Amino acid sequence: MSEKPTDTQRKKRFRKNAIYVFIFICLVALVAFLIFSFGDLSRMAGAFNEMVQGGNVVYLILAILCGVAFFALYPLPLLLISRKSGLKSKTSDLYLIGNCEHFYNGVTPSSVGGQPFQAFALHQSGDDGGKATGVILMNYINIVLCSVLFGFISLIYYPRYVQGLSNIQGLDMDLSSLQWIAVAGIILNSINLAFFTVLGFSKTARRIISALFRLITKPKFLRKLSKFQPALDAYLEKAQSAAKEVIKHWKTFILAVVLRMVILCFCYAIPFFLMMAMPSLQIGIEDFWVCLLGNAFATVCVAWFPTPGAVGAGELVGAVVLGSITVGSGQALDYNVAQAVSLLSRGISFYMILIFSFITSLVFEIRVGKMEKGETKPEETVPSENKEEGRE
Repeated sequence: MSEKPTDTQRKKRFRKNAIYVFIFICLVALVAFLIFSFGDLSRMAGAFNEMVQGGNVVYLILAILCGVAFFALYPLPLLLISRKSGLKSKTSDLYLIGNCEHFYNGVTPSSVGGQPFQAFALHQSGDDGGKATGVILMNYINIVLCSVLFGFISLIYYPRYVQGLSNIQGLDMDLSSLQWIAVAGIILNSINLAFFTVLGFSKTARRIISALFRLITKPKFLRKLSKFQPALDAYLEKAQSAAKEVIKHWKTFILAVVLRMVILCFCYAIPFFLMMAMPSLQIGIEDFWVCLLGNAFATVCVAWFPTPGAVGAGELVGAVVLGSITVGSGQALDYNVAQAVSLLSRGISFYMILIFSFITSLVFEIRVGKMEKGETKPEETVPSENKEEGRE
């Protein structure tokens, strides 16, 4: 890590950053297109003005602060898991890597880019690639587990969400099928959790991956790749060993799960404060959990959607779920108002976070560049609490 980077390495890094910037700009353009395609712009603008100029503007500020708190606290579960696993990366690097996830998930289809980048970033910071992969895998299992838990808890209000599908005025489309898409989203998330849990702990899964690689490298034109078989086997073994090391400290892992549930509550509470900011809506504190769990429900619904960051689906489903919030008060929610609240909610919980994460990614790239030039070095050792087995 102390060798100076070559011109080729610098060019590759520049091209990679340029691609990310291009993808980010395209995503922003897509968002702008969606905004101008949704509903009556003048009525949506009126809803925005009501939030800003109304007497409840403090709730709008609270919604923004919830988004900031979510971003600031998000890497803490990864820090907990990493320290118990004895990773050598600096705490500052771990914090940056934890928050880079939002950007790489946000610009890749089905949000698949965050975890591969994090594993590679930990390796850039001085950790073994296999061990880093195991830790990131356990952090991802933590994320999906919390998503599944919120999905099942939110089913408490499922009948109300279904009723909310027909509780939006001015929407000229049949949304009854969304009730099944929602259930499919929870099931797919559960399957995702089971798959990566097996991948992290099953020797059989490791052997299957190894056997598949041997099968792929059998043709003559791919036979040269077979020399990587020992490295792949060692990598998979280290990844699973690191995952098992995390589970040995099961109290820490449970604490990380609870902490992430609390952190997610900041994100899921954003629509509630936005609706409270609108004096025309009859929303009270008694609707807090319906709104929070409704937002969790909408997020789980579109988690598998193939567009980067579930762009488009997240806005639509969010607006529909908001319609269920007003069911209890007997008032129907205007579609343009629902879209205004949904877009602003996504603006805070997704696009604002995406921008913050993009900046974080650039900061991390600068730090890596300095390490490659020898200006800074990754920590050689970090006191590990896992040296005495079975101690918690």
